[in-house]
Amino acid sequence: MRWLSFTIFISIFAGICLGGYYYILARLFSFFKLKQNLYFWLLLIVLAFGYIIFSILERRIPCGIFVFLLRISAIGLGVGWLFLVTLLSHDLLYLIFRFPISVSRWAVIVTVVSLSLYSFINAMRLEIKSVHVSAPVDMKIVQLSDIHRGSVSRRHLRRLIRKTHELKPDVVLITGDLLDPAGDLSPKSLEPLNELQHPAYWISGNHERYAGLNTVMTLLESTSIIPLRNKVVTHNGIQLIGIDDSEDRNQVARILPTLDFDPDLFTILMYHQPEGYNAAAEAGVNLMLSGHTHNGQIWPFHWVVRARFQYLRGLHHIDDMVLYISTGSGTWGPPMRLGSRNQITVHHLQKND
Repeated sequence: MRWLSFTIFISIFAGICLGGYYYILARLFSFFKLKQNLYFWLLLIVLAFGYIIFSILERRIPCGIFVFLLRISAIGLGVGWLFLVTLLSHDLLYLIFRFPISVSRWAVIVTVVSLSLYSFINAMRLEIKSVHVSAPVDMKIVQLSDIHRGSVSRRHLRRLIRKTHELKPDVVLITGDLLDPAGDLSPKSLEPLNELQHPAYWISGNHERYAGLNTVMTLLESTSIIPLRNKVVTHNGIQLIGIDDSEDRNQVARILPTLDFDPDLFTILMYHQPEGYNAAAEAGVNLMLSGHTHNGQIWPFHWVVRARFQYLRGLHHIDDMVLYISTGSGTWGPPMRLGSRNQITVHHLQKND
C-alpha cells in the first residue's frame, strides 16, 4: 500500500513537472523564435524528471555529484515555479492588452530573475517572532521547526543554534522535519546540535518518516536532543506531549487518549502538522505547537497549501487552547522564500496577574 501511494504521488508530481516545464519552454522558445528541436526535448526531460531522478540516485549511491545535481534541480523547481506564474500572468494580460512581445518577453525575464534573486536572499534571513501566552509559570520557550537539515547546510543549522543561544531560552522545542532524506545525513552533519546549551525536545515530521524513523533515531543518539514519540514528560512545572507525525488526519484524536497526562498541569502538545487541534482543545491542552506548512514557502504556492490546511501560520485560538504554527526555520527543495520567512519563535509563558 505504501509503495502504491508513493508511485501515485511520484506519477502526479512528474506529470505536473512535465506539463509545467513544457509550457515554460514552449513559451520561451516562442518568445525568441526558436525551434522545438532535439535540444528542446532533452532540456524538457532533464528539467521535468531531474529532481526525481537525482533524489533516487542520491539516496542509493552516496556521491557528492548527485547531491550537487539534486540541489541544482531543486533550484530549477523554484525558478520554474516563478517562470510558470509569471508567464501565465503575462499571457492572460496579453489577451486583453496585446502589447508587443518583443518588449514583454524581456519584462518576463527581468521579473523572474529579480524575484529569484530576492527569494534566494530572503531565504538566508532569520526572523525572530515573539508570542506571549498566559500560563501558571514564567518560562521562555524557543520553537524551531522544519529545519530540513540535508536540504539546508550545516552552516544554516549552526546559525540557528547560535541565534537560539542568544535568546537564552529555558527549553527548546523542535516541532518536526529536523532532517531531510537528502545530502549527508550522518552524526557529523548534526554536530551543531551538540552546541545546544539548553534542554531540547524533538518530535517527528513527515520528512523523518521519509528518511526512516529508525535511521533518524540512530542519528539523534549522537546528539543531546530528547525525542518525544507518543510520550509525555514534565519539565519545570509544565507538561510536554509529543505525538509522531502521520498521514492519518485523526492521529492526534487517536493517540492523545492513550497518553497518561495530568489535566491540572499546563500542557503543551507538539504535533508537526496543524491538524487535530479540536481534539487537543477538547482534551485540555493549553498550547499546541505545529509547523509543516512553511506558509507556502514560495508565493503564491500558499494557495495550494491552503487547500489542504485551514490554518497556515501564526497564532489561533481554538476554544481555550492556543495553536501556533511556525512558518519554518529552514527551506525544503528550493533554497528560496517569497512571501514567507525562516522563523525562530520565542514563546513567552507568563503568569496570570
